[in-house]
This record gives sequence, structure tokens and C-alpha cells, in this order.
Amino acid sequence: MTKLTKFAIVELNSQTDILANLQSIELGIKIASERGTRMVILPENAFCFGKQGFASQYFDALKAWSAQAARHYGVYLLAGTLPCPYRPDGTPVADGKLRQSSLLFDPAGDCLARYDKIHLFKATVNDSTGNYDEGRTFEAGNELILADSEFGKVGMMVCFDIRFPTLAVKLRELGADILTAPSAFTYQTGKAHWHALLTARALDSQCMVIGAGQTGDHVVNHSAPSKVRSTWGHSEFISSDGENVLTQKIDAAIDAVTRDSDITNNSANLPLSDKAASWLPKPNSRQQLDQTAVKTTTSQQAPSVIFADFDADAQQITRQNIALLECQKLTIIANNT
Repeated sequence: MTKLTKFAIVELNSQTDILANLQSIELGIKIASERGTRMVILPENAFCFGKQGFASQYFDALKAWSAQAARHYGVYLLAGTLPCPYRPDGTPVADGKLRQSSLLFDPAGDCLARYDKIHLFKATVNDSTGNYDEGRTFEAGNELILADSEFGKVGMMVCFDIRFPTLAVKLRELGADILTAPSAFTYQTGKAHWHALLTARALDSQCMVIGAGQTGDHVVNHSAPSKVRSTWGHSEFISSDGENVLTQKIDAAIDAVTRDSDITNNSANLPLSDKAASWLPKPNSRQQLDQTAVKTTTSQQAPSVIFADFDADAQQITRQNIALLECQKLTIIANNT
């Protein structure tokens, strides 16, 4: 009998309020854990959308919170991305910039791996922002990361990385079984390319690709609340043969109403978020969780949890039927001169 591993994406509408984001994250992890999930994947900028310099002050605390969440709920947790002021070796990032770091924790709360985003987004997009250049804020990473887990090797990517097939292929060559891609695709680029890119990278690498996306409108400047950034969402799992894999999708706001016990903002139901309130700043206006459901407002939507099963045996058969690595004859070597 084939052994399946249940994964879950927590699709978020993160804002600048870190505590409200933690509440949404913990709610999503809780829903996933209660349904037997082994690994939970969060999007890029899960803990703070915008105000990256401000959020970076809490990198170590949020890393510790993520470790505690993985341990408390008994799951592997891919903590999306966090803005980090120092490199993996502990040296400060130059010129006041940050690293966009994706962290993977095991169910014991140990940090298995840190991947710093290599490809930084630079593009002109037909939206209210227009010009994007992550290089103004972030320093690119320079190391491919593969993490061991009980269900296979996890190759780590972030958002714009999925436009570059060489990265996915190299991770497969290093032994990857699964590729994670926490993302915050703009609405316009997501509509045009998101599904196609996830599918292409799955076919390139013959790995399941997990695209965890931010969704909806994000107010990054509260002095100009009408000027929002819109993200595409449409989080999905793509199998190694290019097929969309979906077993279930749960909207947290609806789930809170229909389940036997309500989900509320208190220490009994969201204990980790409750404790985080003691060390996080308290903005004047914060979106709270309703007493019987998660409020969905124009500034923060409730999370959705998307489930899929990973079938390692079926993936191995796909690899045997089409032996890409055995057929590959062209090796691309980067010229750094």
C-alpha cells in the first residue's frame, strides 16, 4: 500500500501588523495539524507584508516563535520568509540591507535549514506600484539548500526563483524530492505566469512543487490606505508529472463557524499568538479574531488552508518512466568572469 504524506499550504493575506499575521498563521497551522498534516508551508512575507526593516528587528523572536509553533502542533513548518539583518554565518548584511530568508523547522522545533532568496525580483508591472526592485532592500543569497525530512529531501526556493529552471534542475540533481516556493506574486504577473511556472519547474525537476502564495490586497503604507499591493494567491501543489494536486481547501472564516468549537483570539485556542502579544508592538488599530469566526475585512482576510497528498512511490515511477537525468547532455556552467 502506498504511503501518502499530507501537506498543507496556509494561504495568507498578511499586512504590516505582525501580531494579526501571527494569529492568522497559527490558526492555519492549527487547522492543518488537526487534519493530520505533516508539513505546513507559509507564503513569502508571511509575518509582515511591507515594513521589512521594522520586521527584521524581530527576526530572532519570530524564528523562535516558528520553532515553537512547529513543536506545539507537531508539524514540519516552512516559515515562508523572514527579513534577516545578518547572513547565515552571522555577519551583518552590507549597506543596511537584509536577506530574505526561508526557514524549515521539524516537529521537534529544530531549524533544519535556512535558504536565502537568490533571485531578487526586478520588474516593471502594470499595477499601482509599477516598478519593483528587491535589490534596493535585500542582498541576494548565494547558496543552494537541500534539507532532509522523513518524507524526502526538500529543495528550497522563494518566489522569483521559480522563473529560473537551472535552479530547480540543480536541486533535483542534488537529490531533491520536493521543491518549496513561498511566494508573493503580484496580481498581474501571477495571472500571467504563476501556474505555468510552477508546472514548468515540476516538469523540469520531476519534483512536487509547492507554491504557497500571498493573496488579496495589502496596505503597506497606512498614510495612503487606498494605495495597495495586490497579490495573486492561487496557491497550489504541482506533481512531478505536471498535474495539479488538491485534496481539500478550507476557508478559516467558514470553518470557525461550522466546526464544533469556535476559534477565538484567546490563550486556549491560539496560545502562541496570545503569548507573542507581550513582546510585539501594539498598533492603534489591529484586526482581531472574532469570538465566533475570523473577520474578513478589506485590510485582512482570513487564511485558507489547502491540502494535498505527496505520493513518493508514484513520483519515483514518473522518474523511472522518463529518465531525465540520464538523458541530460547539456550542462550550463555560469561564467563569473
